[in-house]
Amino acid sequence: MSGLVLLTLALTLSGQLDLPTSTDSVIGEQAVLTGDKAVVEGRIGRASGHALLRSGSSVLRADELTYDFDKRVAVASGNVLLVSNGLAGFADRLTVDLSTRQVEAEGGTFFQKEGVTPQALVDLAGREDATARELTQTGTNAFSFTARRFRLLEDNAYQVEPASFTASCGCDVFDRSWRITASSAKLTPGERATFTSPTLRVFDVPVFWVPWISLPLRNRQSGLLMPEWTASGVSGFQVDLPLFLTLGRSYDLTLSPGYAFGSGGAFGVKGPRLAAEFRYAPAPGVDGRVWLRLYQDLKLEREPLDPNVLAPDAGQRGLRGWGIFEHRQELGHGLHARADVTLYSDGFLFADTTTASNFLRSYYYVPSTATLYHRGEDHYAGLALAYRQDVRWGYPLIGDASRPPVFQELPTLRYAIPTVPLFGPLTGSVQVELSRLSPLRGLLGDEGTDGVFWPLLADADGTQGNGRFDLGERQARSRLDILPRVNATFDMGGVLRFTPYLAVRESLYLYEVTRETHNRAYGMVGLLLDSELSRVFGTGASAIRHSIMPSVELRAVPRVFGERAPSVYDEVDAAVPENGFFQGQVALRQKLLMRSGTGTRELGRLDVVQGVDFLERRMGETSGRLLTVIGPVTATATARLDLFTPNVEERLTQLSASVGWSVLRNGLLDVNAGYERTLGSSEQVRRPIDMLLPPPLPATAPVGDGGSCSDTNNPALQQVDRVLFGAGTRLPFGLGVRYDAEVFRRAPGRCDVVQVNSQTLTLSYTPQCNCFQIQAYGRLVPAPVYFQQGLFVTIANLGTFGG
Repeated sequence: MSGLVLLTLALTLSGQLDLPTSTDSVIGEQAVLTGDKAVVEGRIGRASGHALLRSGSSVLRADELTYDFDKRVAVASGNVLLVSNGLAGFADRLTVDLSTRQVEAEGGTFFQKEGVTPQALVDLAGREDATARELTQTGTNAFSFTARRFRLLEDNAYQVEPASFTASCGCDVFDRSWRITASSAKLTPGERATFTSPTLRVFDVPVFWVPWISLPLRNRQSGLLMPEWTASGVSGFQVDLPLFLTLGRSYDLTLSPGYAFGSGGAFGVKGPRLAAEFRYAPAPGVDGRVWLRLYQDLKLEREPLDPNVLAPDAGQRGLRGWGIFEHRQELGHGLHARADVTLYSDGFLFADTTTASNFLRSYYYVPSTATLYHRGEDHYAGLALAYRQDVRWGYPLIGDASRPPVFQELPTLRYAIPTVPLFGPLTGSVQVELSRLSPLRGLLGDEGTDGVFWPLLADADGTQGNGRFDLGERQARSRLDILPRVNATFDMGGVLRFTPYLAVRESLYLYEVTRETHNRAYGMVGLLLDSELSRVFGTGASAIRHSIMPSVELRAVPRVFGERAPSVYDEVDAAVPENGFFQGQVALRQKLLMRSGTGTRELGRLDVVQGVDFLERRMGETSGRLLTVIGPVTATATARLDLFTPNVEERLTQLSASVGWSVLRNGLLDVNAGYERTLGSSEQVRRPIDMLLPPPLPATAPVGDGGSCSDTNNPALQQVDRVLFGAGTRLPFGLGVRYDAEVFRRAPGRCDVVQVNSQTLTLSYTPQCNCFQIQAYGRLVPAPVYFQQGLFVTIANLGTFGG
């Protein structure tokens, strides 16, 4: 006999006992106590052996159970299981006081369930064969906590003292590898968790403490986010405390006050700061964000032409900042609007907030664009504005007339019809562009007669910045550019495709200072012969397809009419030399493909391309690219050779190779290495549109003619050899180690300057379920940033802090 005892059926359980009527109680009306043995002694019921106390949506199971009907207290011991309104808990001993709605536990762990009804939990807990693991794996666990005592509040929240809290992240629910401990906590399911004197612990090691914090327990819940800190050689140690605010279903705001402690050197910032990010998505097809960071910079002012020199009577730099505005909108009927704006309060702020100082030297402008366009099935029409902020110098964004002028797109109108069928074998396309390039203030570039505005160099004739137009300077100009093209494709016997084409470019110029008008026109004729031969080796899943794709292309501009050599403002002006061109290109491409699931996987590729300039009677660049995949090894190589480069040492304009080897599966050990030799003006950079080949590289000056090996601004010394190496492993228990290094040699054969550009060592730990990740890195880089380090801790559902 199971010993089912309906506690005092004769005692009229529901009539004589003053049981609570709240459905939030742990034990409600019409409680039923069962067990292998169950007895009633006065007003106290006792059960043992599969003891179970059940009331509505609450179940309490244990080896032994006692319920005091007068004090309304239940005491359970031995393998205790509690289920009540979405809460599931396990303990060695549990005491429930219904009058105060308080629970005291010994060795207790409690889980807030989601994705399962309270009744389903009750039914599962009521089964004698139900296990703790089965219960924890039912539905999802929003969070878990351990406590000596907790109380159920009127708003269905838990007041926990003391608390040990873990947010759900998919790991084993009994895994306590990370947790937040606090003297007390208020946990509101689906809302937030508020902690007093919390400490974040990873493997019981305390890594972070604050006096008080409130964390969201669902997406887009207002509250404090995890503090963030960073450390760099530019601005030293920096800390930020983000506050997330929900402003509605479609709007939110993050405010992050912080402080940068600064470091030595001229670059970087020091002092308090505030970041704000406003995000919005009010309707389908409309979204964007506004991001702003303001600094009260306590460092001293610098000369705008040299960041290493203090300004006369230098004071603090004061209020500085930069912002980003991004907006995308579908206006309907194929009409779209987009804006991407980035602005700095002064040019030096880019370098002060960017650790990659070498990158700064080649990044002269920060672009901002706004576009309104209509895209149809057979056309594109758009209006674009572009603003380019010069970040080479420290001039403020507004209010300094002495800064070098920058030419802006004010505006550009584009209309294009992509390639569409005309009749028979003919297809055609057309592009029309009306553009105006001009400084924001005035109409002059005022570069001087040499055409180069470089304040650090001597002005030989005093024409730079004199406010007058001098021959050789740029001026505001408008250009109408029209480019129609016609193609015809013929199939010759199914093995050869023959595609002649004809294009005409007409450019009309209006120069706004001199009021001169010019036109530039040329016709371009071309011919493309290509074919593809293929063969399949093997059958089924192991079949390999080998294809050979030879091609020959001829392209010529016989003559340029009108202004044959205009002032170069952009790639259209530089597209064709003044005497035209006649060029050819022969290419042979091969590929090996293998079936992979429903698609194919590339096993190898070999491309060889040779250019010929018939007009100048010279060979163009010879280029080749190789890709091969052999099991866990992937290798690539690229080479470019220009035999007509004046300097023999620079005829090999590019040579690069890389190899990656997955030594062990699933990323347990990966090794990669690479080599690259590049010349700053190689074909990839210097070839304009329309031409198949670039012009020959210019002769380079020897080091003694005004250059030095360390002069990174000297165009003659931009040839660089780079060697890259990396190796990483992620062990089965989650530990990851990676080392990356870069070594370069500048101007090989002349300067022979070998330098370790960077070394980075990264250590990380990530459990298999990705509940959290700890990552620490150290990086050694060249001056002015000698060493960087960082520590990140990412907790699932809580965020990332560190830096």
